[in-house]
Amino acid sequence: MQGKGLLVGLAVTLKHFFGKKETVQYPEEKIPMTEAFRGGKLLLDEKKCISCKLCAMACPNTALDLTVEIDENKKRHMKNYIHKAGRCLYCNFCVEACPVDALSWDKNYENSCYYRENLTYDAVENNRKDEKNG
Repeated sequence: MQGKGLLVGLAVTLKHFFGKKETVQYPEEKIPMTEAFRGGKLLLDEKKCISCKLCAMACPNTALDLTVEIDENKKRHMKNYIHKAGRCLYCNFCVEACPVDALSWDKNYENSCYYRENLTYDAVENNRKDEKNG
């Protein structure tokens, strides 16, 4: 039958027109993000991290800059974990490459800013500030 596509399209339109409205008052209410959401800031769990640098090697855009120190017992410690969110593709390769699941994304989708410098942050330093404040 010719015009079947038009009728199907109109049916979908009418269903949504008369259906329940899902309006969110954005600044006051926020949509909860799913587990599959990749965005926001990269969170590092320092207690789990073994400083292997696999996440930085997996990053196709070199958005991660890690500084690792080795102590007298030849144990690695993360000194800096710089995430350049302006260069990040949010491809999730760094999270998948981590052998101990020390990386994750926060579910905050409000990451706009005026200056590119504000997109670069140190995840280790942020964790230490949060521990002192919380």
